[in-house]
Amino acid sequence: MKVMKFGGSSLKDSDSMLLVGGIIASDPEPKVLVLSAVQSVTDSIVSFVSEHRKDEEIQNLIERLKTIHLSILGGVAKDMTTKQQAVNLLMERLAKLEKVLYGISYLEELTPRTMDLVQSFGERLSVVITAAMLQDLGVNAIPVDADELGITTEGNYGNATADLKETRRNIHPKIRSMIERQETPVVTGFFGRTPEGHVAVFGRNGSDYSASVIANAIDARVLEIWKDVDGFMSVDPRIVKEAVTIPNLSYDEAAELSYFGAKVLHPRTVEPAREKNIIIKVKNVFEPDKEGTTIEPCSVEMGGAIKSISCMKNLAIVKAYGAGAGYKTGVMYEISQRLSDAGVNIYSAATSQTCVALLIEKKYLGMAKKVLADLKRGIVDRIETVDDIALLCVVGEGLGYRKGIAARVFTAVSKEGVSVGLISAGASMVAYHFTVNSKDLERTTRAIHSEFFGARHE
Repeated sequence: MKVMKFGGSSLKDSDSMLLVGGIIASDPEPKVLVLSAVQSVTDSIVSFVSEHRKDEEIQNLIERLKTIHLSILGGVAKDMTTKQQAVNLLMERLAKLEKVLYGISYLEELTPRTMDLVQSFGERLSVVITAAMLQDLGVNAIPVDADELGITTEGNYGNATADLKETRRNIHPKIRSMIERQETPVVTGFFGRTPEGHVAVFGRNGSDYSASVIANAIDARVLEIWKDVDGFMSVDPRIVKEAVTIPNLSYDEAAELSYFGAKVLHPRTVEPAREKNIIIKVKNVFEPDKEGTTIEPCSVEMGGAIKSISCMKNLAIVKAYGAGAGYKTGVMYEISQRLSDAGVNIYSAATSQTCVALLIEKKYLGMAKKVLADLKRGIVDRIETVDDIALLCVVGEGLGYRKGIAARVFTAVSKEGVSVGLISAGASMVAYHFTVNSKDLERTTRAIHSEFFGARHE
């Protein structure tokens, strides 16, 4: 049995969706499908609820969503009975969304719990039209909502984590029963339910993670993640046109690349699959014959040791100075706890006797300065910040054990006259990462790629 996940970019219109239908219908293996929302739908809903809206604006949004989904449905489903059933279910779900939006408007309050509920409607709509298309193609597809199925979460609204044991207990018998009836479940990605029964989302691109959670729960043989790209690349092709697809990655390599800037997978996708040694394949919907990238426990070694370079932009460094900050008990805990409580994620940290330097997203710089300024003197005496920072991550299995790799990386950077800021090596044996000024990001990336890939790919 396999799990196949399809992202919003492959569900953007009827032509794209028919490509998805062809891939699914031509695959005879029993499967569970996991879907994102139609492209841009969730962003539109989030943008809409971020401001107070009038009644007519709510009606206009519902009409736009209705038009988008009915237009796609009309292009992918021909059987009138199938189409009418899908229309009825779409109208039912849009009516519920409308009621929720009116409630937010009248109360003039948007809680994290309500925000997660609102965001879930993109997926709830996409599974209806996809299931109708598949039924038209002869696949006995059934739309299924993740919260009703029993995908259970733990953790915060907006960025929840799945409770794998409880989820398995809930969904394993249901999915197995559907497969035995020769039904193909078409499951909403992106969200689950809290133990209290409320919707909680897994964060942006969370449908990848949903699919991995389901694969774990049903003991799937393989998890296929279908995107609009060929797989993981040696570098962002927008920066280096000679970038090539990476055929194989280990779980650790894929996890590091995803966390540090590669947008191919949700950063937590690997963990549920790793627990059951499930093979992950990343493939291109628009070029399904290409092999893509295979992710599994042990990677295939490449001669240069480095497999890929990923990067993150729009970062900043916060430096908290205080006498003995680097060795006083509890200082790092106090600083990181304050930032965590404020919703600020720390990507990297370095300490000295008098300073703790933290790498965060630039948009949270003001918040970080505010919460750290409240710390009593003696812990933090002053704060300095550096914005316009970018992070580069160099990834390869066994990188930390190989001599001379770091020297080659930083020699290439030095030849470009680029100054390096924070450096992290040793935290992971498959990755180095370091910061540079944003203006130096592209030429630094090209220099490293040329050092390790240039001779083979120029």
